[in-house]
Amino acid sequence: MAYDGIFIKSQIEEIKKVVLDEHVAKITMTSAKEVSFHVRKKGTNYILKMNANTNFPHILLDVDDTDNLKVPPAFCMLLRKYLQGAMIKNIYQVGKNADKNNFIDNGSYERIVKFSFENIDENGDVREFYIFFEIMGKYSNLIVTDDNYTILDTMIKGNTENERLKQKNTYTIDDIASRLELKEITFDEFNSLIEKEKTLTSINGEQYDAVNSICKIFAGISRPYVISELIKYSGTKNKADYYNYDILQRDINDIDKLEGFLKLLQKDIYSDVTPCINYKNDKPSDFYLYRLEQFVGKVEYFDNINSLISTYVNAKYSKINDSADKTNLNETVKKLYVKLNKKINIYKKDLAKCDDLEKYKTYAELISAFGYDKNLIKDGELVCNDYNDGDREVRIPIDESVSIAKNVEQYYSRYNKLKRTKENAAKLIDEANAKIEHLNSIESALEITSNKNDLYLIKEELKQYFDEAHSIGALNQHKGNSKPKTKSKNQNKIEYNIHHYKSTSGVDIYVGKNNLQNEYLTFTFASPSDTWLHIKDATGSHVIIKKSYEHLDDKTLIEAASLAAYFSDRRNETKATVDYTLKKELKKVKGKPPGFCIYHKNYSINVKPEVLVKEI
Repeated sequence: MAYDGIFIKSQIEEIKKVVLDEHVAKITMTSAKEVSFHVRKKGTNYILKMNANTNFPHILLDVDDTDNLKVPPAFCMLLRKYLQGAMIKNIYQVGKNADKNNFIDNGSYERIVKFSFENIDENGDVREFYIFFEIMGKYSNLIVTDDNYTILDTMIKGNTENERLKQKNTYTIDDIASRLELKEITFDEFNSLIEKEKTLTSINGEQYDAVNSICKIFAGISRPYVISELIKYSGTKNKADYYNYDILQRDINDIDKLEGFLKLLQKDIYSDVTPCINYKNDKPSDFYLYRLEQFVGKVEYFDNINSLISTYVNAKYSKINDSADKTNLNETVKKLYVKLNKKINIYKKDLAKCDDLEKYKTYAELISAFGYDKNLIKDGELVCNDYNDGDREVRIPIDESVSIAKNVEQYYSRYNKLKRTKENAAKLIDEANAKIEHLNSIESALEITSNKNDLYLIKEELKQYFDEAHSIGALNQHKGNSKPKTKSKNQNKIEYNIHHYKSTSGVDIYVGKNNLQNEYLTFTFASPSDTWLHIKDATGSHVIIKKSYEHLDDKTLIEAASLAAYFSDRRNETKATVDYTLKKELKKVKGKPPGFCIYHKNYSINVKPEVLVKEI
């Protein structure tokens, strides 16, 4: 993709028409690498997003809000402190020739964007604050400074090469903005640079690549193929097929044509654009301000640049991110299995130590009965017959330094301690096995979904029901062993987003694809007379038909049952049995995981696990 300085300049001009001189109503973060500034203008909520993700760092002016992080990071809180309510005064790129004291707007094409904000500080004075967004691939970062360009904070703390981005330092771009500005160079300077590149490659024994050298020299052009496209749209319409890569190499090496070539590149063609995405095998492959002639296949045109970016990101990266979320959750589940099984092994070892607890009780009873006969105590042992075991002779260790009563007390104490240990270990083993059974249902839910909201619900369920998950990276929201603060009633309200289908005959069918959705669907959403379906003797989704089975047509029942079978552990079987009953026949069991219920009156139907109707 050619998200270069030239593309960014056109996008910024588009964004400025909407957000300049508008106030920031809200600041949120949707991930650790994306911050959103909410602006309201003429009844429309706009979200200015700055995303430093390694996959595709970008700016986007959007109107669709996304899920925010439940606990705002420290960087978000700092932004709110300085920029909440601020006015957006200017947006422009800064580069090599920027004034080192002011970072003035000199028409740079560098991928460093300066956002200027004006706000009232705690003393009531009007002050400026800046965000510098360095769009530099894996080194991308957001840097917040005050009006003296003193760094207040950075979004990504790891990108502090040479301490350049260390807090309280003065922000500088000397080490990263090394390329020249295309509009400012003269032909003699351009020719000199070309000759210098030729000499260097010759000395190194390399083949000179003229087009690639242009990309290295000038800010704004990220891909060699963009050069030929820019020339085509510079007025040489009759030469649209002329400037291919090989011919460009030849012409750049021809000094007689080099000056004309530079003039074409310097021509201002960046305001009249036709943004488009090129597709390959129905997937986005590239995009630019104009159609990229080198790419064949489907082309989708857009009215504006931000619509292009939004479409590209959603099509190319949302599934990647969801897949990453799913992978992280699967890894979390695996780690929980390991933790729980380790706990069970520890509890079993504790149980094994309790095998002799009855022996200690017997010893206490025998010492109480025979211990006062001093003739039976020899060399620290009480030798007597166990009347509970056929008068078998036993030898019981005795502590002669204390009284007989104290010996009895010690053996009873040991017995009671082991008894408590046995009871507690047995209880903990049952609880751990119940959690493993719960994990099985979560693992099953992960297999049948990649939906972002469904994955979020599964993550919330793991955090809520598994204390062991709090120490696992992706789910650890709190430092140390501190517990989260109590939330207000409406804070972080969960959106369940139940999956909605419609039968061929028009009856509504709803499916829960994880435990939290199942719980909500069955015990909050469904009416007593609705039909409830679930795979028989296996883990799977709850399915609700908004109608009593007594009034259902056979086709609707089969379609709903097929959904229940498909979204279950039996989805790969040729036939599966599905139970169905009225919702009012279900009973919750106290202490069981969400979605768990029992029923005693039901009917069953055999169906093929498949999806016969479309989700609405």
